[in-house]
Amino acid sequence: MTERHPVHLACGLALAGVSFIDFYTAKSLSFVTYVKPSMVILVQSLEMGLSVVCGAGVASILLTWPFVAAEAHRRLMLTVLTVQTSGLVLDVSALLVATLSGQHANPFYLLLEAALVHASTGLLFASWYATIDHHAQLARAQGLTARPRMSFPQHAARYPGYEGWVPGFVDYWSFAFTTSTSLGPAEAMPLTVPAKLLVCLQVSLSLVILLVLAARAIGLIE
Repeated sequence: MTERHPVHLACGLALAGVSFIDFYTAKSLSFVTYVKPSMVILVQSLEMGLSVVCGAGVASILLTWPFVAAEAHRRLMLTVLTVQTSGLVLDVSALLVATLSGQHANPFYLLLEAALVHASTGLLFASWYATIDHHAQLARAQGLTARPRMSFPQHAARYPGYEGWVPGFVDYWSFAFTTSTSLGPAEAMPLTVPAKLLVCLQVSLSLVILLVLAARAIGLIE
């Protein structure tokens, strides 16, 4: 039986936003400027190839959502998320290199790119958390044996009316947003090793974006 849930579709749309930001910043967040002339074509091909693969992966997520069983769709989502995370790490690295090398003379463009990458980080990791946790939350709400990857306040405090509560995409995005801005989990608690590692990676990327890049841009403005 094919089981579909709106959270899976929301994750696909979020990843489409990540891909759009990646294509928009592809020219400015490139390593082409920092490699030898003989390596320019190779680097351009690798960067463009990664963007195309990510875009194709997102398209496959959206197109197969109405037809593919939930577990198969989740495995596809995990594959695309892994590739897109590699692209995000490269974007953050390129933004850092451009900042430290002084390539951005206009601090406002630097702030814009940092803001876009920051938004991309929130959408990407919200999709990660939803993909690794939501199916277990559904199983728990149905009374089945399951091991959720994250614990939300609605589970721990047992608020009236939330006995069968299941987090939606906005809940995962809110957790990802607060993790990026506060540099640590605030709204929920990661319970398993994969969830904790994802939080560590997100905080590391956010630390670079919010502190190093924003501080550099503000310094240029002054």
